[in-house]
Amino acid sequence: MSKMAILTLAGTLALAPFLLPAGTQAEGTAPATATAAVGQITGRVVVVNQERRQLAIRTPDGAFEVIQVPEEVRRLDEIRINDTLTISYLKAVAIDLRKGTDAAGGPSAVVTRDIEREATRRPAGRIEEIVQLTGIIEAIDRSTAEVRIRGAEEAVTVTVEDRNLLVDVAVGDSVTVTYVSAIAARIE
Repeated sequence: MSKMAILTLAGTLALAPFLLPAGTQAEGTAPATATAAVGQITGRVVVVNQERRQLAIRTPDGAFEVIQVPEEVRRLDEIRINDTLTISYLKAVAIDLRKGTDAAGGPSAVVTRDIEREATRRPAGRIEEIVQLTGIIEAIDRSTAEVRIRGAEEAVTVTVEDRNLLVDVAVGDSVTVTYVSAIAARIE
């Protein structure tokens, strides 16, 4: 089982075009690079800290996992010690390299969040977040496959899984990075 706080983006390139929302990629094209990770964690609740909005669970193999509960979760007070918690998650990243004038507009960041609460006896729901960052390549480290991208307000560093994609890019090129994360949780 993976720790929720450290979800690695090691997955399949084939999934990303299906996971990304419509409009994040040009019609008929796939992103230059994409990775995804899906998983599930289940365990018995052993700690509920409402002030810090944290839960601790013990998984079937005896490991402890600490979960930060987002502010959007409204029914934290209904979760009890020994409840069984199941969390399914998806994390995906797509990096679309668009050179020079092919990039639409300047640096920008767009965040969308969708929350769905199930009307069930026990707490359950889903949160999906999409962050799309468009910026200019500020630095490329081909030895570590890291690209530093200057956005509208700050710079971020991303790691490109396929180093061959770095062959045709240079400092000053425009890029779009799309992060998709979805988490569904249910108390049983």
